Amino acid sequence: MKLFIVIFTVLIPTIYCLSDQEEWQQFKTQHGKSYRSLLEEKRRFDIFKSNLRMIDEHNQRFNNGDETFRMKINQFGDLSDEEFRQMLSLQKDQIPNSGDNLALLDDNVDIPKEVDWRAKGAVTAVGNQVYCGGCWAFSAVGAIEAQVFLKNGTLEPLSAQNLLDCAKGEYHNLGCRGGLMVNAFNYTRDHGVLTEKEYPFKSDSGKDKECKKQGGVKISGYKEILAGDEQALAKAVALIGPISVGVDSSQLKYYDVGVITKSHCKSERRYLNHAALVVGYTEDYWIVKNSWGKYWGENGYFRLTRNDGNTCGVATVASYPTLD
Repeated sequence: MKLFIVIFTVLIPTIYCLSDQEEWQQFKTQHGKSYRSLLEEKRRFDIFKSNLRMIDEHNQRFNNGDETFRMKINQFGDLSDEEFRQMLSLQKDQIPNSGDNLALLDDNVDIPKEVDWRAKGAVTAVGNQVYCGGCWAFSAVGAIEAQVFLKNGTLEPLSAQNLLDCAKGEYHNLGCRGGLMVNAFNYTRDHGVLTEKEYPFKSDSGKDKECKKQGGVKISGYKEILAGDEQALAKAVALIGPISVGVDSSQLKYYDVGVITKSHCKSERRYLNHAALVVGYTEDYWIVKNSWGKYWGENGYFRLTRNDGNTCGVATVASYPTLD
């Protein structure tokens, strides 16, 4: 009798991981990166690899339940932390909180447990400031757009570039080198802001440009939220609309999805370095519109824990425009 030996082969699927070089090539293609020399590219590749390692280590902690948000490589992957910080340019110390424009909201009015102005049609598409330090201008036009919508029912993107080029000099902003939302509101009160179609954003706007034209939407002024008061901020978001805010963006560079907690950032005024727009909230977190493009974060948005010690200073320098 012949003995037949049957050998069973277990097929184990191969997990294919891209090498650093392959990820680098993919990164350069996706983000249109090119460099002046081979030496510069080598330096950028070294930074990229270091950033990849940091992201991988963070995401391992996220997968283990030790972090509350996930990271991913993005357009900032070849920038050092110092270069990234230089791109952040909220001029939060230009004007002290004097209280002259403090918003007085009715304490007896109940507000909803959840608000999302995107669902109500009051929020335009996410913009992209590229490498221009113009977060303040994007935040300001976002707040103005919402107020115009709530007044007359029309939603049209307004020009951040108009503010970058024109709201300088006596208005104390520095174009792509920094600014403050209330200064932008003062300029818009005096001169107006044109639409994005009339005055489009230029991706090369790392260089300050001359003011080309003025006019457009005017506002009557602005109001500031009581510094550090999350309850006042929630009331303003619910009753007024999207609110311009400053944040400490220490952990935003490679944010992908999840909720950033107070353990990841500072809330004091001196640490704020980036401007954004709060467009809603739930009982647990703030919903914040950023200006780093729709492919960054959660389709251009991020979340911060709410009622958790003023996470990242979200309520520290909050303000909104007023219309007649």
